[in-house]
Amino acid sequence: MTDISKSKNKKDIDKLVDFGKQLFSGILRSRTGSLSEMAKLLRFQPGTKGFHRMLEKLSDLSDELRQIYYETIKKFLSEKGLRIGIIDDSSIEKSGKNFPKQQKHHNHTTNSFYSGMKMLSTQVYQAGKIATISSKLVGKNDNKLDVANEDINILINDFVVDIILFDSWYCKSKVLEKIQEHNKIFISRLRANSIVKLGDDTKVSLNELIKSVHHKQYMQIKISKKSYWIFESTLDFKTYGTLRVIVSKEGQHKEPIFLITNSKNFSARFIVKLYSRRFNIEVFFKDAKQFLNLKTFQCRHELKWKLHLQLVNILHWAMQKKNSISKIVRKIRDNTQRCLLFINENQLINKIFDELKRRCQT
Repeated sequence: MTDISKSKNKKDIDKLVDFGKQLFSGILRSRTGSLSEMAKLLRFQPGTKGFHRMLEKLSDLSDELRQIYYETIKKFLSEKGLRIGIIDDSSIEKSGKNFPKQQKHHNHTTNSFYSGMKMLSTQVYQAGKIATISSKLVGKNDNKLDVANEDINILINDFVVDIILFDSWYCKSKVLEKIQEHNKIFISRLRANSIVKLGDDTKVSLNELIKSVHHKQYMQIKISKKSYWIFESTLDFKTYGTLRVIVSKEGQHKEPIFLITNSKNFSARFIVKLYSRRFNIEVFFKDAKQFLNLKTFQCRHELKWKLHLQLVNILHWAMQKKNSISKIVRKIRDNTQRCLLFINENQLINKIFDELKRRCQT
């Protein structure tokens, strides 16, 4: 328990909760993403001591708020069914030179460069319920694999996940070994140029090897009424050792994707189905940028970014939409009162504030 929470009386706690609700409203309402928009909602002028004083009080409780959020998620998740952890990162483009951990990044799709930040996020999924538990800015002085391994420890130790999903960038020996140390299952997309060792000491890229497999050797499956063709093999990789590979494509002439796993018992169809859950984190990135003020947030202070990311995680979790939160936000974002009404009536957000009040009073 932090010193500040021990010293708070009921009046201070109520102010803190009200300020937190105003910040949630600011995330929903603001189009510029600047702290000045939130300040106006609080009837403070931008840059005044009153606004920053309240922000500092909430910032002092950010670590405790994270723990409260974690405990609430644990109670929120189902007791039955596989629990899945998801890891991925996304770019936040920013112009200027004053944003925390800002640097030049390469866009592999357009083969161009842009200025901005990277955000690494982790999610927990179980039985249709999902929560983004962590979002962190990572820069050139951070090793993304080390940060990912720290989050893997949290996923496994705190949230007791059974399976961890990630894309090809995180499919590195350091990450795979960390997961296998805990005797957990990983499912990852694999790069097409990964090197496979054949029995006669020949080495060939995975993509070239699979080209020799005729389409008739693939098995057709259906997932959510959509057809896929899959081919499974156990291969010896130069980097990863011997692992199962599932090749999946949407049609005979479509480019395949390659999935790698250490699971011995799951069927190939089930592995493809599980990996499709990774798309949930892409929905979070899209929603956070378009509807939760992530892309337009203009603060230059890293501590305030940490708080903002935490509030975005909580707000997105509280909406719990299967596809996107766009319909909810569009209905309320143009009116401050509707935003506050949504926050006041949201049961999940109220659970966070109830736990915060309880901890501050003990």
